[in-house]
Amino acid sequence: MTRNTPKQRLYLLPVYVGSLKYYEKLLPYLRGRYDVRFLIVRPDDERRRGMLSYCEARGLSYEVLDAGLGKRGLRLPFVSAVWKRLMHQAACRAIFEDASNIKLVGVKAISTFEMIFREANRRGVDTIVLQSALTPPPNFYRKDAGRDTVQLLYRAYHVLLKAIFFISDLLTQGWPYVCTSAHPKKVGVIDPGSVRIFHERFGFDTATMTVVGNADYQRVSELREKVQNDAAFRNALLKKYQLDPVKKRILILSVWFEHHGAVRPAHLYKPAEIDRQVEHYQRVIEIVRSVCSEEAYEVLFKLHPAEKNIYESYRRYGVRYFGDEAVSEELLCLSDLYIADPCTSANYMVVASGIPALFDNTEALPELNKCAIFYPMTRIIQNGDELREAVRAFKEGKLDRGYDQSAIDRRSIDRIVQFIGS
Repeated sequence: MTRNTPKQRLYLLPVYVGSLKYYEKLLPYLRGRYDVRFLIVRPDDERRRGMLSYCEARGLSYEVLDAGLGKRGLRLPFVSAVWKRLMHQAACRAIFEDASNIKLVGVKAISTFEMIFREANRRGVDTIVLQSALTPPPNFYRKDAGRDTVQLLYRAYHVLLKAIFFISDLLTQGWPYVCTSAHPKKVGVIDPGSVRIFHERFGFDTATMTVVGNADYQRVSELREKVQNDAAFRNALLKKYQLDPVKKRILILSVWFEHHGAVRPAHLYKPAEIDRQVEHYQRVIEIVRSVCSEEAYEVLFKLHPAEKNIYESYRRYGVRYFGDEAVSEELLCLSDLYIADPCTSANYMVVASGIPALFDNTEALPELNKCAIFYPMTRIIQNGDELREAVRAFKEGKLDRGYDQSAIDRRSIDRIVQFIGS
């Protein structure tokens, strides 16, 4: 590339701040070759505001594509939906008219990305899906959705709306547009099992898929080594998070309570109720504190990127809270023990760290045990007594890692960057 040749524009399409932070790990490896920007394809809601706030705080380049995605104004059945679709299609076309040398990378296949991927494919633009987190097979979790009259009518409305969209696209965009697939031209997945899952769940052609690993494998491996071997770097991180250099640290990662709603029995959970979530992590912390005193151990509680701090009541246990301002892998590499749900995508980090882990299913939810097929975990904690014994083993220096590291690709970022550029 000569000095006067502009860089190819690389749009990274996150879903929420969690996937945006995953992309951020790749930026140092991409900026030399690309003009990298985040493309926020989302209406004005809390998740979008979280992404924009994070980008502005970190000085990250971004653009917003939200035409036709909002819910404001008069809403007429079918008419409003078609009108908003036309607005969004026009906005997608404008993206490519502003810059022709573009590449799109999205973390998953969702309906919000359909039109920009279709427009990109119609113009011959590279379209990529890069898996960043756990993506289970269809119907992996038990769902509580019923089949009442309202839901049946809602589904019927969307079936009819899809047919109307087809007719609208044919009349306004033409047959070539209708025939253009919205599927990505290539897909990078974390492991071989995800090839089958992405085919079954999204209909992607297996021939377009490549196993590239997870960026956290390389990122955490390198970070852990630096924390262990570079005293100045380690002390700087301890100061950044105001952690006691003498005490040992136990990191607990929260899983958003709405995620747990997919696996809890319907009579025990409603999305608007958070008491059960608060009670669950309180029990975990109480067990930890029954073994590990506040005088000798710090308990770090990392919030899920999609949730607010509903856990203030834990302060009486000496818990330290961390939100989006904290880098999860930095907290992990400073910690001596990790406790988290068996299904959280953060588990990709711990298996690269070498830090002992307790995968917590003390709620005894059968669906959480199934997540052992995604991570090389060797033990899932099934009840409070088992958790207490494991924490005691950790305190006595007898706890094993709880997972197998043998299959970790420690050059995963290099593979991902090569995959994007190929």
